[in-house]
Amino acid sequence: MEIQSLAMAFLNGLISAMSACVYPLIPITTAIFGAGKTGHWLQGLLLSAIYVLGMAITYMTLGVVAALSGTIFGAYMGSPTVILIFSVIFFLLGLSFLDIIPLPIPNFGDKLQARKTSKFSYPLILGIFSGFIAAPCTAPLFGAILIDIAKNSAMQQSLVPGVVQALSFSLGMGFPFLLIGGFALKLPKPGRWMKVIKFIGATVLFTAGFHYLEDVIGPYPPEGARYTMALLGLALTLVFFMLSEPLDKKGVSGEEGDKSFRQKSATVFFLFIAAFGFFLTTSLLKPGQGANTLANSSNSAKAEFTNLDTAMKASSKNSILLIDFWAEWCTACHKMDAELFSSGDFKDLVSKYNLVIVRLDYTSPDSPEREDIIQKYQIPGFPTLLVTNTQGREIGRLMGFKSRDETIKNLEALLAAELKGKGASL
Repeated sequence: MEIQSLAMAFLNGLISAMSACVYPLIPITTAIFGAGKTGHWLQGLLLSAIYVLGMAITYMTLGVVAALSGTIFGAYMGSPTVILIFSVIFFLLGLSFLDIIPLPIPNFGDKLQARKTSKFSYPLILGIFSGFIAAPCTAPLFGAILIDIAKNSAMQQSLVPGVVQALSFSLGMGFPFLLIGGFALKLPKPGRWMKVIKFIGATVLFTAGFHYLEDVIGPYPPEGARYTMALLGLALTLVFFMLSEPLDKKGVSGEEGDKSFRQKSATVFFLFIAAFGFFLTTSLLKPGQGANTLANSSNSAKAEFTNLDTAMKASSKNSILLIDFWAEWCTACHKMDAELFSSGDFKDLVSKYNLVIVRLDYTSPDSPEREDIIQKYQIPGFPTLLVTNTQGREIGRLMGFKSRDETIKNLEALLAAELKGKGASL
């Protein structure tokens, strides 16, 4: 799993913990079982860890649900309309985090109470319920995580990355609880700095919306200008974030000294520009653009086809087809291009088994034939490597991409088993 995804999930959790409806609960909650109550930092740390475990159970459960839904999203993620909807959702979540458009989520703080039982079950139950109690403030940032989990699960076909991502979010949110509960540290008093946290959270969500929008309009910035645009983006982020006046005494919405509509609009506008700058900066973290590098590379293992029927007709009887289902928006597809297709081990595999490479682009499916192929082979997500004979009989498939070595090993096993079954040399 990408380390930046885990880092972003942790950061989102930490930002959520610093939000207005969670932060005041930290000293109150940990006072019940923290070091100040138990008189020993080790016991306070243990009980706080149990509380964070309860939080993790709640968020990981939601992560599993999102990961399971990834198989549903997988068939539609090539649609520009669906991706555009996701982009709009991120922008709306950012406005929600600013309290401009409040989400209709009830506060369960007065309704859910953990009945104090044993010393260890009490913080566990409190932790489980905390996910619901803090829902009004955590929903925007964790909602963004759930969308990301669903998308990644559609590509990876595994529950593990989604669970780990949700765990990372819960650890970020639970980090302050561990500090104050285990070591009785005094956290800063609530103040205007919490507004800064709110603005940072909104900027992160807007930035995610721009990244999804990029999947619709095409890669940006251009490959040759990424570093220059990243520096420009960093300057935009710093300047326009400060222009949004995160330390101003007036609140954004629903606070004492509330801003006027004109001032709110200016704040949102400045944060949008700051987020666009952050989008330019974070574009450096994305793989090189252009998933179809194999077709244009002089280092390609073998010339490939982009039409399945043509490939089948042009192939010899003893050939084996390796069909690559990919999409421009698919991060794992870019990674597979960079690490697998141009490698010497892959070229050897192509030569040894007389592979015919077929690359089917589902960035924006525009033909009934492409849709028929997806339906025929029941391809739930990208990337998927499908191995067939020249008549279209499936030999095996590999879904997602973790590493070059693992993919080569699994492909070798599939092809060797087919060769052994035929009892003849290819």
